[in-house]
Amino acid sequence: MKLLKLISCLVLFFSLAQAQEPNTQPNSQAPRKRVGNIDPAEKEKYRTRFEAKDSKYFSFGPGFATNMNNTEMLYALAFGYEWEVGAQGALLAELAGVFGDGTSFGNGGIGGKYFFTDEDTSMFVKGLFGFGIASAKGSSETASGFSGKVGMGLTFFRTSTKHLEVSGDYTTVFKSAPNGTPGVFVLSLALLY
Repeated sequence: MKLLKLISCLVLFFSLAQAQEPNTQPNSQAPRKRVGNIDPAEKEKYRTRFEAKDSKYFSFGPGFATNMNNTEMLYALAFGYEWEVGAQGALLAELAGVFGDGTSFGNGGIGGKYFFTDEDTSMFVKGLFGFGIASAKGSSETASGFSGKVGMGLTFFRTSTKHLEVSGDYTTVFKSAPNGTPGVFVLSLALLY
């Protein structure tokens, strides 16, 4: 019974306090803020109002397979999109392929990138999660399933609208194949435009 009286008193107290607050809003409602509709004054006022910089990218370089019956150098290509959403972060969407000498590995994923500084040249780490498929040399079987990619590298000319990146990445499909879990290590040079 005492608990019920306490709750009733609290509800009454908060109702009265809210009723006595001055109404600072005019009779008409203020326009609602919308994502993508950024007032220039808000860029300085709110940290959540950061104008993202969009970049497409293309990368290429040598790749090396693990658990795919191939010790030869492979060819790696990647196409993607990067949204730089803060001074030290970016979102990524990517399609990549590694092929050659009877071996193929492809994956697509989304993820993020963290820059260690906000300067013109900056080291970064990245991670992506997606779907991948792998075909080993001399095997008719393929392994497909969820995939993960981790990497690190260096971005040049970051304060420009065009960037150049050098990175090392490892990608794997989270599915066991006859030779083990397939993966690729790639050294790449990327152009962001």
